[in-house]
Amino acid sequence: SPTGVYHWITRGINKKFLFHTPVDFLRFKALIAEYKDLYGIRIYHYCLMNNHVHILLFAPNLESLGKFSHFILRRYTYYYCKTHAWAGSLFQKGYKSPVVDKDAYLLECGRYIERNPLKAGLCKKVEDYPYSSFRFYSMGLKDDLLVLSPAYLGLSDFQDQRQKMYYDYTSQDRLVDELMDRKLMPV
Repeated sequence: SPTGVYHWITRGINKKFLFHTPVDFLRFKALIAEYKDLYGIRIYHYCLMNNHVHILLFAPNLESLGKFSHFILRRYTYYYCKTHAWAGSLFQKGYKSPVVDKDAYLLECGRYIERNPLKAGLCKKVEDYPYSSFRFYSMGLKDDLLVLSPAYLGLSDFQDQRQKMYYDYTSQDRLVDELMDRKLMPV
């Protein structure tokens, strides 16, 4: 990627749940925290869903991205197998990481990631889901995984205005979202 920004996605094999308890979510977040610093990864947005994970991140190079991904997935699989009496593969094809190469898509990708629980029916409001970066951006809650997205910083010079703008931008339904969900408009 010319920008170094990727939309990192991993899924449970055959849509298998990756997370069953709050401890599972926290373990995965702890691995992200450990390896992001080791490999120079910056996390802009994330959402840990029951059977998949989205992370919008910056990686200084492909080697760092590969090692970050490898160690998180490997160590989480060890943890999961031991904790949940599972044997075999946990993740479907490891991970994929589409390039985010346009500034305009940086904010939109963060919105997409954080709306996942709403779209899946796991919450009524985006701010109700505890395993995403939404509350960091919209309410200023502390989250040591994250660095502020450059697109978010570009919304306003004032933090309270940025938070409100981001809250409104992310939490409101848009007609285009409904049309894409109903496959009436190409993605």
